[in-house]
Amino acid sequence: INAEYGQTNLRMVKRLLLIRHGEADHNVLFARGKNSEAQQLRDPELNRKGKQQAADLAIRISPLIKSDSFNLQLVVTSPLKRTLMTSDIVFKKSKAPVLVSPLPREMGDYACDWGSNRSELERSFPHHDFSLLEEEKWWTEHELMCKVEERSTRFKEFLLSLPQDNIAVVSHGVFLKVFHTDRWRSWRNCECVQVQLNDDNTLSDL
Repeated sequence: INAEYGQTNLRMVKRLLLIRHGEADHNVLFARGKNSEAQQLRDPELNRKGKQQAADLAIRISPLIKSDSFNLQLVVTSPLKRTLMTSDIVFKKSKAPVLVSPLPREMGDYACDWGSNRSELERSFPHHDFSLLEEEKWWTEHELMCKVEERSTRFKEFLLSLPQDNIAVVSHGVFLKVFHTDRWRSWRNCECVQVQLNDDNTLSDL
């Protein structure tokens, strides 16, 4: 892990903004019951509605991330195009750096949840920090839920190790269900929830 972003073992309380990405075409296909078509879309980008959702969210949370009570210090995003694009739009006017981490990626079941090559992403999102992506090519194996749970725990440990206290996380529906521990919650596109990550890895709603 890049020394700039952690392994300091600070183990303190963090304030997080948890955000699900905006709508992409695979979401539309799933909603229409066209599961096979949705699953075959490789790393889909935000569609027009998804971009508007992200722009609307940027307006809604702008007062919060600029306030003394939160004062956003870092954005951590999944490496999939829909989360990268959401981060770009939502935090366009923020000075907080954007760190790309493989830990909050979506559960890797199908092509729609498999990402793109690192070099391609670096060209498309030159202002993001891709130093935590160690591989050029994306792995394409299926992932079990127990592995997602392990990733969620590691991601909490990583966030607690960071020197920043106020962090936005841009991720995905299934991963956020596991991370938030509310398996019954259905995360809407561009839904944003403010939580506190405690020293014992538990979350408290704010």
